[in-house]
Amino acid sequence: MLSENFLGNLFGGSLIIWRLGEKIFVRPCLWLNNHIFHFNYIPQTWTTFSGALHTIRDSVYLLLTCCACVVWMVVDKKRPNYDKLHYWFSQFAIMILSCITFAYGVLKLFPVQMNSPSFIDLHRAVGDLRPFDLLWATFGYGKPYQTFTGFFELSGAVLILFNRTRVAGLLIIISVMLNVIILNYTYQIGVLITSFYILLLALFLLAPYVRQLFYFFFTRQSVNLSQNKYSPVKNLKTRSLKIIGIILISSSFIANARFAYSIYAKREDTNHSRKYSLVKNYMVNNDTLRLIENDTICWRFWSERVTDGKRFVTIGTMKPGITQTYIIEEDNVNHHLTLHPFNHGDTSSLNFNYTEDINKNDWCLEGVIKQKQIKVELQRINPDTIMNLLKTKRTIITFDDESNNQ
Repeated sequence: MLSENFLGNLFGGSLIIWRLGEKIFVRPCLWLNNHIFHFNYIPQTWTTFSGALHTIRDSVYLLLTCCACVVWMVVDKKRPNYDKLHYWFSQFAIMILSCITFAYGVLKLFPVQMNSPSFIDLHRAVGDLRPFDLLWATFGYGKPYQTFTGFFELSGAVLILFNRTRVAGLLIIISVMLNVIILNYTYQIGVLITSFYILLLALFLLAPYVRQLFYFFFTRQSVNLSQNKYSPVKNLKTRSLKIIGIILISSSFIANARFAYSIYAKREDTNHSRKYSLVKNYMVNNDTLRLIENDTICWRFWSERVTDGKRFVTIGTMKPGITQTYIIEEDNVNHHLTLHPFNHGDTSSLNFNYTEDINKNDWCLEGVIKQKQIKVELQRINPDTIMNLLKTKRTIITFDDESNNQ
C-alpha cells in the first residue's frame, strides 16, 4: 500500500520500520483490549491505522507520561532550569517535524497521495461513497489544489530548518495542519491522530515566540524574537552532531522525493495503458438479458490496464461497487483470452474467445461462466468524452452558455 511504503521511507528506511511498529504496538494493545478496554473490532483490520488501537496506545502514552512527570519532579526538583534539555529536544523535534511534513508535502506536490477517481468510482453514486472516498476522489480530481497544498507543506518543512525563517515555517505548518485536521475529522480519514500530533509538535516549537507574536500582530509593536537561553559551545562534538543531522534530513528528503516520483511515474505509465469498454449486450445461452440497474449478473464495463508488466482487467457489474479483477493472458494466434483471478480465492479462471479484432471500437467475447454460454458485446469508449466530470477537468473557466441552458 502507498501508506505503508510512505511511512517506511519517512527517514530513508524501508517497510522494516512499518512492520517493526506493528510488532511493537499491535500485540500489547490487543492484550490491553482483551483485559481492560474491551473494544469491538475486526481482527483482520486491526492495524496501526485502527481507531481503537490509537485510543488504547495513546491512553497508555498519556498515563506513562503523567507518571514520568511526577517521578521526574520528585527526583530532579533541585534543578534550576531545563534550558539545555529544551534546546536539544527542540532540535530533535525540528528534524522530526521537517521530515514528516516534507514527506506528506512531496506526495501532494507530484501529486500521488490522492489518486484520480477511477473508472469504477465514476460509476458509483455519490450516496454510495464513504466520506473518505468522497474526499479522496475530490482531491484526486483537483490535482492543482493538491499540488498547491503540497507546496506549502514543503515550504514549511524547509523554512523551519533555519533560525531566521523558523517562525514563518511553523506558522505555515500550523495553518496547513489545522486545515488537514478539520478535513480528517469531517470526512473520517484513517490517520486522525497523526495530523493532531504534527500540530502539537509545531505548537510546542512555536510556544517560545507566542508573546512576541501577540505584540507584533495585535499591538503593532516592533519585537525581537526570543533566542534560546542555552547555546551550545561550537566544538568538534556539536559540529559532528550538526553534520549527522544534515545527513539524516537530506537522506529523508531524497528518499521521499524519489519514492513520490516513482509512484508518479508508475501511475502515469498505467494511465497511458488504460482501455475502457462499455457493455452493449450481455447474452446468456443466446438470450439477451436486459441491463437492469443493480443486477449483479450482467456486466456494465470492462476496464483494462498494464501495471508492472502485467495486464489487468476490472469487470464491473450493473450494481455499482460490485467488481472483479483479473490478470489477462492473451493468445493472439487463437484469439483467446484467459482471465486469472487477481485474488486467487475469489473465483476460478475464465476463458473467452474474441470473435472480432480486440483493438477495434466494437468487439465481442464468447465463453462459458458457471456452465452457461456467455456472449458479451462491447464498445470501446473514451471517458473524457462521455463523462461531464472528465470533460471539464482541464478547463478552469468555460463560456459555453448553451450547455447551461439545456
